[in-house]
Amino acid sequence: MKSHVWKAVAVLAAVSVLVVSQVHRAGAKPSRPDFDGKGLEGTWVVIVQQQNCSTNAPLGAPFQSLLTFNPGGTMTETTSNPMIYPALRGPGHGVWARTGWRTYNSSLLAFITLNGALAKTQKITQSIEVNNEGSSFTSDANVYFYDPAGNLLVSGCAAATGTRFE
Repeated sequence: MKSHVWKAVAVLAAVSVLVVSQVHRAGAKPSRPDFDGKGLEGTWVVIVQQQNCSTNAPLGAPFQSLLTFNPGGTMTETTSNPMIYPALRGPGHGVWARTGWRTYNSSLLAFITLNGALAKTQKITQSIEVNNEGSSFTSDANVYFYDPAGNLLVSGCAAATGTRFE
């Protein structure tokens, strides 16, 4: 009789260990998280260089922007681009998505006003690659300017490097 009790206790202990290990495993993080939780989410200080789309030759001086990638795939952006003057450019609002390991796409829209009236809209789409440490990124962007009716006025290209703001 005692051997049946010990067998039952041993089986119960083995089942308990199995259940506990499965519960622990279900709550574990993925084996390849983005950079220990440092994917694209967060705020980045970005240096932008406008380029000739055909030759990648730089156009004008580089300028700074701030990009904030929020959980859930939304983003905001501000820029110090002097090419907008004398008009005023509001912040950009947009969306982003992960496309692969350390790679993302984003798209944003900003209003440009002159004397209080909408003069243009600016759309920026970019492909982003974050480094292995999650501390910096590089990106290639396409930039489009539209009149208030939505007609394309001009387009351009840019390359950028971002550093995580911490």
